[in-house]
Amino acid sequence: MVEEKIIEKVNSLEEDGFLECTFEGCDFSNADFSKKRFLNCKFFRCNWTATKVENTRLQEVSFVESKVMGVDFTLCDPAFLRLFFEKCLLRGCNFTEMKLQGSKFITSDVKECHFVQSDLKKASFRGSNLEGTAFHHTNLVEVDFVEAIYYAIDPLNNPLKSAKFSKLEALAPLQGLEITLE
Repeated sequence: MVEEKIIEKVNSLEEDGFLECTFEGCDFSNADFSKKRFLNCKFFRCNWTATKVENTRLQEVSFVESKVMGVDFTLCDPAFLRLFFEKCLLRGCNFTEMKLQGSKFITSDVKECHFVQSDLKKASFRGSNLEGTAFHHTNLVEVDFVEAIYYAIDPLNNPLKSAKFSKLEALAPLQGLEITLE
């Protein structure tokens, strides 16, 4: 099966990596990508459930219509890290203390993920469902939350200067302030 050969090839790499590759319809559940390098790669309709990424380089990597669950991205090689997610399901992923400036989470379900003490300056969550996702002491300057839903952001511990919100959802960050809106 082609999918098994791809996984076998990825797992057999020692020092080398993938440059400008597209992986389509692959199930990388529980795969161990530790110390692998993915440069300008695209994962389309792939499954990354519990994928191991210790010291993995993800440089300009995009996930489209993919499932990414339980991945601890904090273990990745932080050099050149830039991620792009579109129409993805992300659940239970950890992005704590990561520099993700300019990263994109577009029209995705980003549920129960952790962005604690992270730098998300100029990132985008446009059109995404952020139910149960934690933003705590996170740099949200110039972040795009337009059309995002179900987020809980405390403006007292997350800088929001020049962040963008949809008018209807713009009141969400005020929920934790114990004020009355009429």
